[in-house]
Amino acid sequence: MVTPASRARGPQRKGPLVRVHNGRLVRTDTAVERQPLDTPLLPTEMAAAPAHSSLARRLMIIGFTATLFLPSLYDVGSIRLSPSLILLIVTLPVTLGLWAVGRAGQRSVIDALVLAFAIWAAATRFLLLNPRDAIEPAGVVLLQSAGAYFAGRVLVRDAPSMRYTFAVAIVGVILLAPFLIWESVSGTKPLLDLAGRFGQALAPTYMEERWGFSRAQGVFEHPILLGVFCATLMAPAIYITAARRTLAFRSGIASTVAIATLTSLSTGALLSMNVQFALMTWNLLLRRVQRRWIILIALCVAAFVVTDLLSDRTPFHLFVDYATFNTRNSYNRILIWEFGTADVMRSPLIGHGTDEWERPAYMSNSMDNFWLVIAYRYGLVSLALLASVFMLTLFRASKGGTAGDDEAAIRLGYVFAVVATMVAIVSVHLWNNSYIWLMFVLGAGGWLVEAARPRNEAKVRRGQAAPPVVAGHFAPLPS
Repeated sequence: MVTPASRARGPQRKGPLVRVHNGRLVRTDTAVERQPLDTPLLPTEMAAAPAHSSLARRLMIIGFTATLFLPSLYDVGSIRLSPSLILLIVTLPVTLGLWAVGRAGQRSVIDALVLAFAIWAAATRFLLLNPRDAIEPAGVVLLQSAGAYFAGRVLVRDAPSMRYTFAVAIVGVILLAPFLIWESVSGTKPLLDLAGRFGQALAPTYMEERWGFSRAQGVFEHPILLGVFCATLMAPAIYITAARRTLAFRSGIASTVAIATLTSLSTGALLSMNVQFALMTWNLLLRRVQRRWIILIALCVAAFVVTDLLSDRTPFHLFVDYATFNTRNSYNRILIWEFGTADVMRSPLIGHGTDEWERPAYMSNSMDNFWLVIAYRYGLVSLALLASVFMLTLFRASKGGTAGDDEAAIRLGYVFAVVATMVAIVSVHLWNNSYIWLMFVLGAGGWLVEAARPRNEAKVRRGQAAPPVVAGHFAPLPS
């Protein structure tokens, strides 16, 4: 049996070994204790940070997350600002500066893609609108995209800060849950009514009941936004925040998040939650199969091809049909796709300067497809840039997991949440605080890329492959 004491007395040697320095592997000729091959390597900046630095980081995480739960609005001239936008106006120069000097870890291609997307989207507003009308939408997309992303890059730098971020968000949802249940049962808007007594607040949204319940919106503009926000916390609640807790504790937290999500009765939110449940179930049932994610991807591709060949409907039509509440919603989303894509191709490079897209008179102006809205507003270039951010983040964040590694559980929870959100927003749109949270989460995954690099490089130096999570094996979570 190997104990910490026996490991400390283990063999040592001198010679040209390697060590981690500022996130990179460097050679050292000093005597270094031989470490186990699977010892997890965490970012050194946060580990070595003084206590006051960690406290300040936690306070900033609390402050940022808290603004997402505030429905207040403030008028500055002709511009209406939310607390989250005000915070991003103040912090964007700071976070960009810290990123530029390397205080947010190694700069990456993903960072450049986010900047390119935000700048391109803002530039299209000035190309399509007169300067006075373009300032507000250009500033909003720049703040919500780059501002939120780089806030995540700066504030979330390691496993503890990742756990703390999701824990704060989950605590917020737990505090909201009783009000959401009451709103769903009674049809009233207690939180928005309360906020309205202290000044301007978001307007209540009253929609058709589903399954006999009202659709709760909580502190967001729309039930969709509430639902998708809560749904992003499902896998993190199990794998990241509560991974070290008992099974009963994890089940209680996950159940509360699920109930909060259900009160929105949103197609996209329920789809996101179901995708995460499916991925977690697959991971549990096939946990001893090393290539289970390769198998899952192959099955999905095969199902797509077979459906396309044998069905009289396209795979997209089938997906929308089974992912919506009723036939009317399904048909409406198919029409949105058909008329929306036609409008995108009328101005594929820079998009459109207005949200009034061409459609039949009986359709509303709501374009319930996040990816389609991005392409319509800012052009196919912006869609390619943002989609690349998602795909590269998933690909790189999935690397570096090892059996029994606590970091591997974090990677799973993070990847599951992002994958599910990518799928869900095919049927819904995101804006304001829900979009800000999504970009923040993408930025928060930056440290996972850096944490994987030293380990993967070390494995390559030892002649081993450095498989991504999709090919790796993970021990089951503690019960």
